[in-house]
Amino acid sequence: MTTVQMPLPDPFPIPLDEAVVTSTYVTHDRMPILYVSHDEDEDAKSGGMWQFHCGNGDYDMEKIQLVSLRTILSLDPSVASLATLPINHGARRDHVGDTWRIEQEG
Repeated sequence: MTTVQMPLPDPFPIPLDEAVVTSTYVTHDRMPILYVSHDEDEDAKSGGMWQFHCGNGDYDMEKIQLVSLRTILSLDPSVASLATLPINHGARRDHVGDTWRIEQEG
């Protein structure tokens, strides 16, 4: 059997190799991404910092990490549907496959 590598979706306004914030819950424990935010950050290339979390509320600095957007999309391609999330907004869902609820934050 031959494995075919499918291209990753790239609808985000940032390069696939740009750093985004997540946690070891997502990358190591493979918990689902249930909360995404696009926060204001003058230093970020896109004008905002993207964060992808499991939604458990634990943002301890020992758990937080920077990874590439490519890594996030390979873990959960469904977050690509949030590529147009405005700065200072967050999106939550109860489980993978659920509808994202988008709210203004900050």
